[in-house]
Amino acid sequence: MSNDSPLSERELAALEALACEATPGPWEAQTVLDFQTGDATLAVTHSPRGSDDLVFVVEREAEVSPANQRYIAALHPDATLRLLGEVRRLRGFEEQIDSMRSVLRHLDAFLEQRGLAEQARRFIELRSQSEHLHPAAAPAATLAQTGVNQA
Repeated sequence: MSNDSPLSERELAALEALACEATPGPWEAQTVLDFQTGDATLAVTHSPRGSDDLVFVVEREAEVSPANQRYIAALHPDATLRLLGEVRRLRGFEEQIDSMRSVLRHLDAFLEQRGLAEQARRFIELRSQSEHLHPAAAPAATLAQTGVNQA
């Protein structure tokens, strides 16, 4: 599966279930020093909120819990890149919506200044009703109802 294809609802639900079963985050990669032997060990740890304790999620010489194994395996680089792609895609929509809102605010101010705001609202209302009743004929019916000539 390519990195740019969105995750299906099934894949999202599976990742969500695995994340709920795994050790809570955030996780942090650390080098842990064993004060008895002086050895340094690479580990992934979690510090529960309000605690100074470290919970070992992954240790070099210890077994990773089955829930954490499934989570780590599921959130492989391809899945992460696909999630990031989806986040970026949605942020693009958010930017487009913000831009459209800005244009609509300017249009509303323009119509208000010229006393056309109420006519524009009526046009939108009639168009919505027309599209609901006759989807194929909506634009022509709306223009006819408002008295706008089609040239």
